[in-house]
Amino acid sequence: MTSRFYTNKKKFLSIILTSILLGLTLFFIQSTPTRSENSSDLVPTIFVHGFKGGPMSFGKMIDRFQDSNWGSKRMVVYVRANGELSVRGGIPHNMNPMIQVLFENNRASLQSQTLWMQKVMSTLYEKHGIEKANLVGHSMGGLASASFLMNNQQEGFPVIQKLAVIASPFEGIEKQEYFKNNNGPATEDLRPGSEALNYLFQHKEDFDQNVQVLAIAGVVNPNDLEKNYWDGLVHTSSVQSLSKIVPFGSYQEHLVYGKAATHSGLHEHPEVDHMLGEFLWNIKSQP
Repeated sequence: MTSRFYTNKKKFLSIILTSILLGLTLFFIQSTPTRSENSSDLVPTIFVHGFKGGPMSFGKMIDRFQDSNWGSKRMVVYVRANGELSVRGGIPHNMNPMIQVLFENNRASLQSQTLWMQKVMSTLYEKHGIEKANLVGHSMGGLASASFLMNNQQEGFPVIQKLAVIASPFEGIEKQEYFKNNNGPATEDLRPGSEALNYLFQHKEDFDQNVQVLAIAGVVNPNDLEKNYWDGLVHTSSVQSLSKIVPFGSYQEHLVYGKAATHSGLHEHPEVDHMLGEFLWNIKSQP
C-alpha cells in the first residue's frame, strides 16, 4: 500500500512538473520577438537623430504618436561606437511599428553613419524580416538617411517607401559660431561645400526615384525683409536643397513658421507631428 502511495505521488508530481514546463515553454515562445507572419505587409518607421542627439531627440515625438494611436514603439537599435548593434524589442504584426536608432558616437562622420545605417537596415531585413520601411531623420539624421538611400543598391535591405527629413542641412550650416562651440568629425561634414555634402549632389542619380520625400524646415524669422529664413541654425534654403537630389515628382516640402520652429524645437512641434502623420500614414488631423 505504501509503495502504491509513493508511485501515485510520483505520477502526480510528474504531471504537475510537465504541465509547468509546458506552460513556461509556451510563455517563452509567445514572448520571444519573432519575424512577423505577414512581414511583407509591415512598414515600420525608423527614426534617426541628428548631431549630438540621443533618446530624447525623437523619444517624445514617438510617445505622442503612441498616445494618438498612430502607431507603437516596438524596437530600439543602439549602434555602438565600434559599429556593433544592440537590439531591444521585436516587430510583431501590428499597425505602424516604430523603431528608434541611437548612435553611441553621435558626433561621427556622415560616412560612418551611412555605414552604420547599412548595418542597421541589413539586420532589420535579415533577422527581423522587415521588407519595407519609412525613414524619418532630424538634422544630420536626415543626411544619414538620404546618404543610405544613395548607397543601398545591393540586395539585403528593406525597400524604403518614404523619407521625411526635419531641418536637415543639405548645403551645410553657415553659422560660424556653431563650429567654434562643437567638435567631432561631423562638424567637418556639416560645413558648406564639404566633401561629404558634395558627394550627395554629385551622386544624385543613385537616389531611388520610387521613394516619396518630405522636407520640413523651420522659419523663426518670417518678417525678415531679405527673406533669409532659418530655424536659428539651419537656413531654409539648405533644407530645400534636397529638392536638387530627389527625382522630379517625388519631392514635397513644408515650412513651419513662428518662434517655436527652432532647429531643436521642430521635432516637438505639433504642426510637424501632424504633417508626419499625414505623410507617413495618411492620417489627416488638425494641429
